[in-house]
Amino acid sequence: MTLQPLSAKNTRFKSGWILLLIITGLMALMHLGLIFWEDEPVLFIGYAAFNLYALLVIAIPFRRGERWAWLASWILPVGTALPAASDPNIAPYYYTLAALLVLGLLVTMRDFINKAK
Repeated sequence: MTLQPLSAKNTRFKSGWILLLIITGLMALMHLGLIFWEDEPVLFIGYAAFNLYALLVIAIPFRRGERWAWLASWILPVGTALPAASDPNIAPYYYTLAALLVLGLLVTMRDFINKAK
């Protein structure tokens, strides 16, 4: 039995996967930079680690089509939207990123559900 990445099957999955990969990578870079620019580096170390782990999950098992990776990736938009609830200055940016992450997950949903059947 060979594993064929879902991205090889259709462009819808590939576009959703690339969207997730780009947003997560940019958020990881942003939080890594904020470690050095802001007053509370420990907070941003946590967010950077969260985003780097999500990037790793999206880059490897998500692309392979492993269903647990798709389910686990739903924590990413939730974790992105939560900081916005406490700071209205960053709310528009973080809510927009969370909405784009949800879009990327919804675009790939059909492939994970069809694979489970």
